[in-house]
Amino acid sequence: MEVNGIEPDRLSAYHLGFVIGPCLNATGRLDTAKRALELLQSRSLGEAMTTAAELKELNDSRKNLTLQGVEKAEQLIAREHMTQDKVMVIYLPEVHESLAGIIAGRIREHYNHPVFLLTKGEEGVKGSGRSVEGYHMYEAMTEVKHYFTKFGGHAMAAGLSMKEEDILSLRRELNENCRLQEEDFI
Repeated sequence: MEVNGIEPDRLSAYHLGFVIGPCLNATGRLDTAKRALELLQSRSLGEAMTTAAELKELNDSRKNLTLQGVEKAEQLIAREHMTQDKVMVIYLPEVHESLAGIIAGRIREHYNHPVFLLTKGEEGVKGSGRSVEGYHMYEAMTEVKHYFTKFGGHAMAAGLSMKEEDILSLRRELNENCRLQEEDFI
């Protein structure tokens, strides 16, 4: 609370969900979750403050990387005319794979289209999907499962692994199979 400037008597659910929680979570996304555990196990105020400051710095870095990823996605959407696609399949190889879901969610919120955000992983392409009402992401993925080395999810979100050379074919086939109409994107 102190490194984020939160007064203890003003602590709210918002602070827990959107300030403190993300600081604890960011270390697992960008580094190792052990750092958050170290904070919770701190025995002294000095030790806790040092670790808390590091976690805040990591979360600030995560926010910045997310903004950069959203900007790169927006540029690719414009360049590739993806607003014409019913399902956006966006490949940003340089984006950290742990940020794919966050970025996919932001793009989905902006365009109200189902979005798959793909990144380059250690063993091929990894990605996350975020959907809209009326598009069952997992069912759509089962129709094109031949492109995935691994996949899973539910109606509104999914994760996947695949080969890089299949990205364009996946984009084409997902869009050919998509039964959403223009009014679904409003």
